[in-house]
Amino acid sequence: MTAKEIGDVTLLARVTDHAQGLATPALYGVEVTTILSARRITHLRSYLGAYTGTFRAGDTVHVAGKLVHLYHGDHSCFGVELTPWNTGTSYLANLTG
Repeated sequence: MTAKEIGDVTLLARVTDHAQGLATPALYGVEVTTILSARRITHLRSYLGAYTGTFRAGDTVHVAGKLVHLYHGDHSCFGVELTPWNTGTSYLANLTG
């Protein structure tokens, strides 16, 4: 899977799939509940060990990270990527309840 960075995004999302949450990068399926710009985001990908295995389907998370266009073979989707490589920005995903 490859990702093309688009910009920054902050949103609330409900985790719909945590089957790949123990991998690195951890890939979570999400359904956006509140966002400031777009609703076509369907995944959360985390390179941060603190978020590996953290979330379960049904959790609602507050996410601030990079908006990316993800490509995997013939399929593509939009997601939020959490990564420590850009030290100018904080990347987070917190449970909201």
